[in-house]
Amino acid sequence: MSSAEVPSVGDLLAERYRLEEHVGGANGHRQLWRGVDVLLHRSVAVVLRSPGGEDAAPTMTAAVAASRAHVDSMVDVYDAVDEGRFAYVVREWVNGSSLRGVLERQTLDSTHALELVASVADSVAALHDGGVTHADLHPGTILLSEDDRVMVTEPRNEPGNTAVEDVRALGATLYACLTGTWPRVVPAENTGLPDAATDEWGRVLDAADVVPRVPAALSTLTADLLDHTQPPPSAAELAVELRRLNEPGAVEPAAESHTPTSVLSSMNLGRFKPETPPAGMKRLAVIAAVIAGVLLASVITSAVVLGGGDDPAGAEEQITGSDTGADTTDEEPEVTAPTEVELTADSIRVVDPPTGSRNNTEGIETVVDGNASTGWSTSTYYNDPKFGNLKPGMGILIDLGEAREVTSVRVQMTSAGATVGLLAGDEDPGDSSDGDQAIVDNFTVLAEPVTDADTNIELQVGGETTRYIVVWVTELPPSSGGYKLTVSDINVFVR
Repeated sequence: MSSAEVPSVGDLLAERYRLEEHVGGANGHRQLWRGVDVLLHRSVAVVLRSPGGEDAAPTMTAAVAASRAHVDSMVDVYDAVDEGRFAYVVREWVNGSSLRGVLERQTLDSTHALELVASVADSVAALHDGGVTHADLHPGTILLSEDDRVMVTEPRNEPGNTAVEDVRALGATLYACLTGTWPRVVPAENTGLPDAATDEWGRVLDAADVVPRVPAALSTLTADLLDHTQPPPSAAELAVELRRLNEPGAVEPAAESHTPTSVLSSMNLGRFKPETPPAGMKRLAVIAAVIAGVLLASVITSAVVLGGGDDPAGAEEQITGSDTGADTTDEEPEVTAPTEVELTADSIRVVDPPTGSRNNTEGIETVVDGNASTGWSTSTYYNDPKFGNLKPGMGILIDLGEAREVTSVRVQMTSAGATVGLLAGDEDPGDSSDGDQAIVDNFTVLAEPVTDADTNIELQVGGETTRYIVVWVTELPPSSGGYKLTVSDINVFVR
């Protein structure tokens, strides 16, 4: 918005909602305001998005779905207005703390964690039943109100997000409740928590390996939900399973070690009805007891609803590290944790071997811009998912700048069903048709292809050293009567 269009304190929107205080998202396309409904004389939160119009359509759709959710753990959405130059959602103003504010100070025991995430899953299931996704689930967007409720902020319904990704985020939230850390296999914008501990291959440690008191079954369920090779349950099915695990005697007490046995594989997913999620638990006194110990002297308001990491309530600064509680006795020598490579548009290019036209390069820079709503797309092929049988595949070449020890590569896509693997080589044979063919002929397999891939996969490498990587796609997912793939983000992790 231009400066003339930016709302300011005292402005009256829709002749009803007076803006009182701008509390988050300064200079961003999403802003949070504290306002007053002058007709009903109550405090409201106004989440303003610019521009409006077509760009705001997913937000408006999500607001309608949230208003119809009728689940205790979803914030009440009162209104949604699109004025063209901007759009805004009006929802209830929640006094309390974010879950992030609690987890920065202490983790939750398994009973509290299961109750909380099951309640969040109720809201997510209701949204999915309404045809939208949340797309912004993490501890900063889950609120713990002063009147003992767990509240999920309004959904963002970003293009490209899927119900599967929402369920993965529920698993990551459960992991965060148990360990106080966020597993980066589930991307989220600035959770405010330190990254989860990983093993020497870059894989997230099981919760029970980090916090020994976590029951084995709960630890395994969380690991299964974070495993992109396993199809997750629906949000409604997960809510039922979490409550089952919280019944007396449902899980074995925590032990010194646990045997990973897939919990998802033992769930009879067909017995649940996603279209009728369990009612949310309105009163969670056990959670309130945790909140009481961490609320600031002044009321802390809804935290981080804007996705950009702004804390509108002035809660404490983000922590950068945490004692995970892992037993370090007789550990192997410390292994350097993987770090993410900073990639730029100059680091990447499209690989389109014969008989590819090599003109399908527009937007390739967006796969390294950190924005999941943008991406690079292949053309649409109508007769065969293997690029119309015209070529062996297509890929994205990544130049790491020098030979690096690669641990994993994360690929985010907007559709499931592709076949994706990794190739590696010591030199770029050239940005040409012949060069691309040389990549097909001479590069070696760095990670075996994953068939029918999820929208978010992490390809484990195992510490191979190379300078050039190719994210190599050999089969496309269905799209609009044909076959097409959009890659939204790529992250490379090295040691």
